[in-house]
Amino acid sequence: MPLYEALAEEFEAEHPDADVTIDSEDFSTLITNAPRILSTSNPPDLIKLASFGNLVKDEMIIGLDGYADAYGWDDWPQSQFLSARVAADGQTRGTGSLYAVGPGFGLTGVYYNKSLAGEIGMTDPPESVSEFEDLLDRAREKGLLPVMVNGKDGGTAFLLQNLQMGHAGTSEPMQAWTFNQPGADIDTEPTVRAAADLQAWGADGYLPDDVNSIDQSAAPIRFEEGEGVFFPSGNWHAPGLDESSGAFGFFLFPPMEEGGPYSAMTAGSNLAISARSEHPHEAAAFLDFVQTDATARELTVRLGGLIPAGPESAPMPTTERGSAVSDTVAAFQHLVASDGLVDFMANATASIQVSTIVPSIQSLLGGQITPEELASQLEDGYERELGR
Repeated sequence: MPLYEALAEEFEAEHPDADVTIDSEDFSTLITNAPRILSTSNPPDLIKLASFGNLVKDEMIIGLDGYADAYGWDDWPQSQFLSARVAADGQTRGTGSLYAVGPGFGLTGVYYNKSLAGEIGMTDPPESVSEFEDLLDRAREKGLLPVMVNGKDGGTAFLLQNLQMGHAGTSEPMQAWTFNQPGADIDTEPTVRAAADLQAWGADGYLPDDVNSIDQSAAPIRFEEGEGVFFPSGNWHAPGLDESSGAFGFFLFPPMEEGGPYSAMTAGSNLAISARSEHPHEAAAFLDFVQTDATARELTVRLGGLIPAGPESAPMPTTERGSAVSDTVAAFQHLVASDGLVDFMANATASIQVSTIVPSIQSLLGGQITPEELASQLEDGYERELGR
Protein backbone atom coordinates (compact mmCIF):
# COMPACT_ATOMS: atom_id res chain seq x y z
CA MET A 1 0.00 0.00 0.00
CA PRO A 2 1.48 3.39 -0.98
CA LEU A 3 0.62 4.93 2.40
CA TYR A 4 2.62 2.45 4.47
CA GLU A 5 5.53 2.52 2.04
CA ALA A 6 5.64 6.32 2.34
CA LEU A 7 5.35 6.17 6.13
CA ALA A 8 8.23 3.69 6.23
CA GLU A 9 10.40 6.00 4.15
CA GLU A 10 9.65 8.96 6.42
CA PHE A 11 10.39 6.92 9.54
CA GLU A 12 13.72 5.77 8.10
CA ALA A 13 14.58 9.38 7.25
CA GLU A 14 13.93 10.38 10.86
CA HIS A 15 15.71 7.30 12.21
CA PRO A 16 18.68 6.48 9.91
CA ASP A 17 19.47 3.28 11.80
CA ALA A 18 15.99 1.88 11.16
CA ASP A 19 15.12 -0.43 8.29
CA VAL A 20 11.40 -0.88 7.63
CA THR A 21 10.33 -3.53 5.13
CA ILE A 22 6.70 -3.65 3.98
CA ASP A 23 5.10 -6.92 2.90
CA SER A 24 1.63 -6.66 1.36
CA GLU A 25 -1.18 -9.15 0.94
CA ASP A 26 -4.82 -8.95 -0.13
CA PHE A 27 -6.63 -7.66 2.95
CA SER A 28 -9.29 -10.40 3.01
CA THR A 29 -6.52 -12.98 2.80
CA LEU A 30 -4.54 -11.19 5.51
CA ILE A 31 -7.52 -11.24 7.86
CA THR A 32 -7.93 -14.98 7.36
CA ASN A 33 -4.24 -15.79 7.60
CA ALA A 34 -3.22 -13.49 10.48
CA PRO A 35 -2.98 -16.30 13.07
CA ARG A 36 -0.86 -18.40 10.73
CA ILE A 37 1.41 -15.44 9.90
CA LEU A 38 1.93 -14.62 13.57
CA SER A 39 2.66 -18.22 14.51
CA THR A 40 5.54 -18.63 12.07
CA SER A 41 9.14 -18.76 13.28
CA ASN A 42 9.83 -15.32 11.78
CA PRO A 43 6.66 -13.22 12.06
CA PRO A 44 6.51 -9.53 11.17
CA ASP A 45 7.09 -7.06 13.98
CA LEU A 46 3.84 -5.30 13.07
CA ILE A 47 0.71 -6.66 11.42
CA LYS A 48 -2.37 -4.83 10.16
CA LEU A 49 -5.57 -6.13 11.73
CA ALA A 50 -9.26 -5.48 11.27
CA SER A 51 -10.32 -7.62 14.24
CA PHE A 52 -8.58 -9.64 16.91
CA GLY A 53 -10.38 -12.98 16.98
CA ASN A 54 -8.39 -15.19 19.35
CA LEU A 55 -5.10 -13.34 18.87
CA VAL A 56 -5.30 -11.72 22.31
CA LYS A 57 -6.56 -14.84 24.06
CA ASP A 58 -3.83 -16.93 22.44
CA GLU A 59 -1.19 -14.30 23.32
CA MET A 60 -0.08 -13.79 19.72
CA ILE A 61 0.05 -9.99 19.99
CA ILE A 62 1.23 -7.85 22.90
CA GLY A 63 -0.61 -5.28 24.99
CA LEU A 64 0.38 -1.68 24.39
CA ASP A 65 -0.55 -0.14 27.76
CA GLY A 66 3.09 0.39 28.72
CA TYR A 67 3.84 2.16 25.46
CA ALA A 68 0.63 4.21 25.78
CA ASP A 69 1.90 5.46 29.12
CA ALA A 70 5.44 6.08 27.88
CA TYR A 71 4.41 7.99 24.76
CA GLY A 72 1.50 9.87 26.33
CA TRP A 73 -1.27 8.21 24.34
CA ASP A 74 -3.28 8.04 27.56
CA ASP A 75 -3.63 11.84 27.40
CA TRP A 76 -5.19 11.80 23.93
CA PRO A 77 -8.94 11.48 23.18
CA GLN A 78 -9.64 7.89 24.19
CA SER A 79 -12.54 7.26 21.81
CA GLN A 80 -10.00 6.61 19.05
CA PHE A 81 -8.68 3.60 20.97
CA LEU A 82 -12.03 2.10 21.96
CA SER A 83 -12.27 -0.58 19.28
CA ALA A 84 -8.68 -1.72 19.94
CA ARG A 85 -9.23 -2.43 23.62
CA VAL A 86 -9.87 -6.02 24.64
CA ALA A 87 -11.13 -7.21 28.02
CA ALA A 88 -9.50 -9.89 30.15
CA ASP A 89 -11.73 -12.56 28.56
CA GLY A 90 -9.78 -12.03 25.32
CA GLN A 91 -12.92 -11.35 23.25
CA THR A 92 -15.05 -8.46 24.51
CA ARG A 93 -13.90 -5.22 22.91
CA GLY A 94 -14.40 -1.61 23.90
CA THR A 95 -12.83 -2.08 27.33
CA GLY A 96 -9.62 -3.43 28.81
CA SER A 97 -6.04 -3.20 27.57
CA LEU A 98 -4.94 -1.58 24.33
CA TYR A 99 -3.67 -3.93 21.62
CA ALA A 100 -3.33 -1.87 18.44
CA VAL A 101 -3.05 1.65 17.06
CA GLY A 102 -2.48 3.07 13.61
CA PRO A 103 -2.06 6.18 11.50
CA GLY A 104 -5.73 6.96 10.98
CA PHE A 105 -9.34 5.97 10.60
CA GLY A 106 -11.53 4.74 7.80
CA LEU A 107 -15.01 6.18 7.37
CA THR A 108 -17.89 5.00 5.23
CA GLY A 109 -20.51 7.01 3.45
CA VAL A 110 -21.77 7.54 -0.06
CA TYR A 111 -19.77 8.96 -2.97
CA TYR A 112 -21.66 10.65 -5.77
CA ASN A 113 -20.84 11.57 -9.34
CA LYS A 114 -21.43 15.33 -9.34
CA SER A 115 -22.40 15.46 -13.00
CA LEU A 116 -24.84 12.56 -12.85
CA ALA A 117 -26.27 13.79 -9.54
CA GLY A 118 -26.99 17.09 -11.26
CA GLU A 119 -28.85 15.24 -14.02
CA ILE A 120 -31.27 13.76 -11.49
CA GLY A 121 -31.79 17.08 -9.72
CA MET A 122 -29.75 16.47 -6.58
CA THR A 123 -28.75 19.84 -5.14
CA ASP A 124 -27.98 18.73 -1.57
CA PRO A 125 -27.28 15.36 0.04
CA PRO A 126 -30.44 13.47 1.05
CA GLU A 127 -31.49 13.89 4.67
CA SER A 128 -33.48 10.67 5.00
CA VAL A 129 -33.55 7.21 3.46
CA SER A 130 -36.80 8.04 1.67
CA GLU A 131 -35.14 11.09 0.05
CA PHE A 132 -32.24 8.86 -0.97
CA GLU A 133 -34.65 6.34 -2.48
CA ASP A 134 -36.33 9.16 -4.42
CA LEU A 135 -32.95 9.97 -5.95
CA LEU A 136 -32.42 6.31 -6.79
CA ASP A 137 -35.80 6.26 -8.52
CA ARG A 138 -34.92 9.33 -10.57
CA ALA A 139 -31.62 7.77 -11.62
CA ARG A 140 -33.30 4.58 -12.74
CA GLU A 141 -35.96 6.53 -14.66
CA LYS A 142 -33.20 8.34 -16.57
CA GLY A 143 -31.57 5.05 -17.51
CA LEU A 144 -28.68 5.50 -15.08
CA LEU A 145 -27.42 2.88 -12.67
CA PRO A 146 -28.41 4.25 -9.25
CA VAL A 147 -25.80 2.49 -7.10
CA MET A 148 -22.44 0.96 -7.96
CA VAL A 149 -21.36 -1.41 -5.17
CA ASN A 150 -19.18 -4.46 -4.73
CA GLY A 151 -21.08 -7.50 -3.55
CA LYS A 152 -18.32 -10.03 -4.07
CA ASP A 153 -16.31 -8.97 -1.06
CA GLY A 154 -18.57 -7.01 1.23
CA GLY A 155 -19.46 -3.56 -0.05
CA THR A 156 -23.14 -4.44 0.22
CA ALA A 157 -22.58 -4.99 3.96
CA PHE A 158 -22.10 -1.22 4.29
CA LEU A 159 -25.63 -0.72 2.99
CA LEU A 160 -27.05 -3.44 5.23
CA GLN A 161 -25.40 -2.02 8.34
CA ASN A 162 -26.49 1.55 7.65
CA LEU A 163 -30.07 0.44 7.03
CA GLN A 164 -30.00 -1.70 10.18
CA MET A 165 -28.84 1.20 12.35
CA GLY A 166 -31.44 3.42 10.69
CA HIS A 167 -34.28 1.06 11.53
CA ALA A 168 -32.94 0.61 15.07
CA GLY A 169 -32.77 4.38 15.50
CA THR A 170 -29.39 4.02 17.18
CA SER A 171 -26.03 2.41 16.56
CA GLU A 172 -25.70 1.09 20.12
CA PRO A 173 -27.06 -2.46 19.52
CA MET A 174 -24.80 -2.88 16.49
CA GLN A 175 -21.79 -1.59 18.42
CA ALA A 176 -22.50 -3.98 21.30
CA TRP A 177 -22.73 -6.91 18.87
CA THR A 178 -19.55 -5.92 17.04
CA PHE A 179 -17.72 -5.56 20.37
CA ASN A 180 -18.88 -9.07 21.45
CA GLN A 181 -20.64 -7.74 24.52
CA PRO A 182 -22.70 -10.28 26.51
CA GLY A 183 -26.34 -10.50 25.41
CA ALA A 184 -25.81 -8.70 22.10
CA ASP A 185 -27.87 -10.16 19.23
CA ILE A 186 -28.25 -9.25 15.56
CA ASP A 187 -31.20 -11.56 14.83
CA THR A 188 -33.61 -8.70 15.42
CA GLU A 189 -36.42 -6.85 13.69
CA PRO A 190 -34.19 -3.92 12.56
CA THR A 191 -31.87 -6.42 10.84
CA VAL A 192 -34.79 -8.15 9.13
CA ARG A 193 -36.20 -4.82 7.92
CA ALA A 194 -32.77 -3.71 6.69
CA ALA A 195 -32.33 -6.96 4.79
CA ALA A 196 -35.79 -6.53 3.25
CA ASP A 197 -34.86 -3.03 2.09
CA LEU A 198 -31.60 -4.21 0.57
CA GLN A 199 -33.29 -7.12 -1.19
CA ALA A 200 -35.90 -4.72 -2.59
CA TRP A 201 -33.18 -2.37 -3.83
CA GLY A 202 -31.70 -5.25 -5.77
CA ALA A 203 -35.07 -6.33 -7.17
CA ASP A 204 -35.94 -2.73 -8.12
CA GLY A 205 -32.79 -2.33 -10.21
CA TYR A 206 -30.99 0.05 -7.89
CA LEU A 207 -27.91 -2.22 -7.80
CA PRO A 208 -25.85 -3.66 -10.68
CA ASP A 209 -27.19 -6.87 -12.22
CA ASP A 210 -23.80 -8.46 -11.56
CA VAL A 211 -23.45 -7.04 -8.05
CA ASN A 212 -22.36 -10.36 -6.54
CA SER A 213 -19.40 -10.65 -8.92
CA ILE A 214 -18.07 -7.09 -8.50
CA ASP A 215 -15.10 -6.77 -6.14
CA GLN A 216 -13.55 -3.79 -4.37
CA SER A 217 -11.02 -3.32 -7.17
CA ALA A 218 -13.55 -3.18 -10.00
CA ALA A 219 -16.26 -1.11 -8.27
CA PRO A 220 -14.34 2.20 -7.94
CA ILE A 221 -12.99 1.90 -11.48
CA ARG A 222 -16.47 1.38 -12.91
CA PHE A 223 -17.75 4.26 -10.80
CA GLU A 224 -14.94 6.55 -11.99
CA GLU A 225 -15.88 5.67 -15.56
CA GLY A 226 -19.44 6.89 -15.02
CA GLU A 227 -21.26 3.70 -14.05
CA GLY A 228 -23.39 4.57 -11.07
CA VAL A 229 -24.65 7.84 -9.64
CA PHE A 230 -23.77 6.72 -6.11
CA PHE A 231 -21.05 4.50 -4.64
CA PRO A 232 -21.30 3.49 -0.95
CA SER A 233 -17.77 2.92 0.31
CA GLY A 234 -15.01 4.33 2.47
CA ASN A 235 -12.69 7.32 2.61
CA TRP A 236 -9.78 5.15 1.45
CA HIS A 237 -11.09 5.66 -2.11
CA ALA A 238 -11.22 9.46 -1.84
CA PRO A 239 -7.63 10.22 -3.00
CA GLY A 240 -8.02 8.03 -6.07
CA LEU A 241 -11.37 9.55 -7.01
CA ASP A 242 -9.96 13.06 -6.61
CA GLU A 243 -6.95 12.17 -8.73
CA SER A 244 -9.08 10.65 -11.48
CA SER A 245 -11.15 13.76 -12.19
CA GLY A 246 -12.15 15.58 -9.03
CA ALA A 247 -15.78 15.24 -10.09
CA PHE A 248 -16.94 13.31 -7.05
CA GLY A 249 -18.40 14.25 -3.69
CA PHE A 250 -19.15 12.38 -0.49
CA PHE A 251 -21.96 12.47 2.06
CA LEU A 252 -22.96 10.44 5.11
CA PHE A 253 -25.58 7.74 4.65
CA PRO A 254 -28.79 9.45 5.78
CA PRO A 255 -30.86 8.50 8.83
CA MET A 256 -34.16 6.71 8.39
CA GLU A 257 -36.11 9.89 9.16
CA GLU A 258 -35.09 13.49 8.55
CA GLY A 259 -33.61 14.91 11.73
CA GLY A 260 -32.64 11.48 13.01
CA PRO A 261 -29.17 10.56 14.24
CA TYR A 262 -26.39 9.99 11.73
CA SER A 263 -24.20 6.93 12.16
CA ALA A 264 -21.27 5.75 10.09
CA MET A 265 -18.84 2.89 10.23
CA THR A 266 -15.29 3.68 11.17
CA ALA A 267 -12.29 1.70 12.30
CA GLY A 268 -8.65 2.43 12.88
CA SER A 269 -6.12 1.28 10.34
CA ASN A 270 -4.71 -0.66 13.24
CA LEU A 271 -1.28 -2.22 13.60
CA ALA A 272 -0.48 -4.70 16.35
CA ILE A 273 2.93 -5.86 17.60
CA SER A 274 3.63 -9.56 17.33
CA ALA A 275 4.33 -11.38 20.58
CA ARG A 276 7.35 -12.87 18.83
CA SER A 277 8.64 -9.54 17.55
CA GLU A 278 12.41 -9.13 17.75
CA HIS A 279 12.05 -5.34 17.80
CA PRO A 280 8.96 -4.45 19.88
CA HIS A 281 10.35 -1.11 21.11
CA GLU A 282 11.23 0.00 17.59
CA ALA A 283 7.79 -1.12 16.41
CA ALA A 284 6.17 0.98 19.14
CA ALA A 285 8.28 3.97 18.10
CA PHE A 286 6.92 3.55 14.57
CA LEU A 287 3.35 3.45 15.93
CA ASP A 288 3.93 6.72 17.79
CA PHE A 289 5.56 8.30 14.73
CA VAL A 290 2.66 7.61 12.36
CA GLN A 291 0.25 9.27 14.77
CA THR A 292 2.24 12.35 15.73
CA ASP A 293 4.69 13.32 12.97
CA ALA A 294 3.33 16.18 10.84
CA THR A 295 4.49 14.67 7.55
CA ALA A 296 3.11 11.26 8.49
CA ARG A 297 -0.28 12.81 9.28
CA GLU A 298 -0.29 14.61 5.93
CA LEU A 299 0.52 11.35 4.13
CA THR A 300 -2.27 9.61 6.02
CA VAL A 301 -4.79 12.02 4.51
CA ARG A 302 -3.26 12.50 1.06
CA LEU A 303 -2.30 8.93 0.24
CA GLY A 304 -4.55 6.89 2.52
CA GLY A 305 -7.63 9.09 2.53
CA LEU A 306 -7.78 8.37 6.26
CA ILE A 307 -8.52 10.71 9.13
CA PRO A 308 -5.29 11.05 11.16
CA ALA A 309 -5.14 9.59 14.65
CA GLY A 310 -3.21 11.25 17.45
CA PRO A 311 -3.46 13.99 20.04
CA GLU A 312 -6.28 16.50 20.00
CA SER A 313 -3.79 19.34 19.67
CA ALA A 314 -2.23 17.98 16.48
CA PRO A 315 -3.13 20.12 13.46
CA MET A 316 -5.39 18.60 10.81
CA PRO A 317 -3.67 18.53 7.40
CA THR A 318 -5.24 20.89 4.89
CA THR A 319 -7.41 19.47 2.12
CA GLU A 320 -8.53 20.92 -1.19
CA ARG A 321 -11.90 22.61 -0.92
CA GLY A 322 -14.62 20.73 -2.81
CA SER A 323 -12.60 17.52 -3.00
CA ALA A 324 -13.87 14.10 -1.94
CA VAL A 325 -11.09 13.98 0.67
CA SER A 326 -12.28 17.29 2.11
CA ASP A 327 -15.84 15.96 2.28
CA THR A 328 -14.73 12.85 4.19
CA VAL A 329 -12.72 14.86 6.71
CA ALA A 330 -15.68 17.16 7.36
CA ALA A 331 -18.01 14.17 7.72
CA PHE A 332 -15.72 12.53 10.27
CA GLN A 333 -15.50 15.69 12.36
CA HIS A 334 -19.31 15.98 12.30
CA LEU A 335 -19.68 12.41 13.55
CA VAL A 336 -17.09 12.82 16.30
CA ALA A 337 -19.05 15.81 17.59
CA SER A 338 -22.35 13.88 17.50
CA ASP A 339 -20.98 10.55 18.81
CA GLY A 340 -22.09 8.79 15.64
CA LEU A 341 -19.10 6.53 15.00
CA VAL A 342 -19.55 2.75 15.10
CA ASP A 343 -17.30 -0.17 14.16
CA PHE A 344 -17.85 -2.33 11.08
CA MET A 345 -20.02 -5.40 11.57
CA ALA A 346 -17.36 -7.26 9.60
CA ASN A 347 -15.02 -6.76 12.56
CA ALA A 348 -17.24 -8.67 14.99
CA THR A 349 -15.02 -11.74 14.60
CA ALA A 350 -11.84 -12.52 12.70
CA SER A 351 -13.52 -14.18 9.71
CA ILE A 352 -17.26 -13.52 9.89
CA GLN A 353 -17.05 -11.27 6.83
CA VAL A 354 -15.81 -14.11 4.64
CA SER A 355 -17.59 -17.01 6.34
CA THR A 356 -21.05 -15.52 6.91
CA ILE A 357 -21.73 -11.88 6.01
CA VAL A 358 -20.74 -11.92 2.34
CA PRO A 359 -22.28 -15.28 1.38
CA SER A 360 -25.49 -14.49 3.27
CA ILE A 361 -25.97 -11.13 1.57
CA GLN A 362 -25.16 -12.67 -1.80
CA SER A 363 -27.84 -15.31 -1.18
CA LEU A 364 -30.27 -12.59 -0.11
CA LEU A 365 -29.71 -10.56 -3.29
CA GLY A 366 -29.91 -13.73 -5.34
CA GLY A 367 -33.33 -14.47 -3.88
CA GLN A 368 -32.14 -17.70 -2.26
CA ILE A 369 -32.89 -16.73 1.34
CA THR A 370 -35.37 -14.44 3.08
CA PRO A 371 -34.53 -11.40 5.22
CA GLU A 372 -35.46 -13.44 8.29
CA GLU A 373 -33.05 -16.18 7.26
CA LEU A 374 -30.26 -13.66 6.72
CA ALA A 375 -30.67 -12.27 10.24
CA SER A 376 -30.62 -15.80 11.65
CA GLN A 377 -27.56 -16.80 9.61
CA LEU A 378 -25.60 -13.76 10.80
CA GLU A 379 -26.28 -14.54 14.45
CA ASP A 380 -25.59 -18.26 14.02
CA GLY A 381 -22.24 -17.56 12.33
CA TYR A 382 -21.35 -15.07 15.06
CA GLU A 383 -22.12 -17.48 17.89
CA ARG A 384 -20.25 -20.27 16.16
CA GLU A 385 -17.09 -18.20 15.67
CA LEU A 386 -17.15 -16.98 19.26
CA GLY A 387 -17.57 -20.55 20.47
CA ARG A 388 -20.73 -19.78 22.41
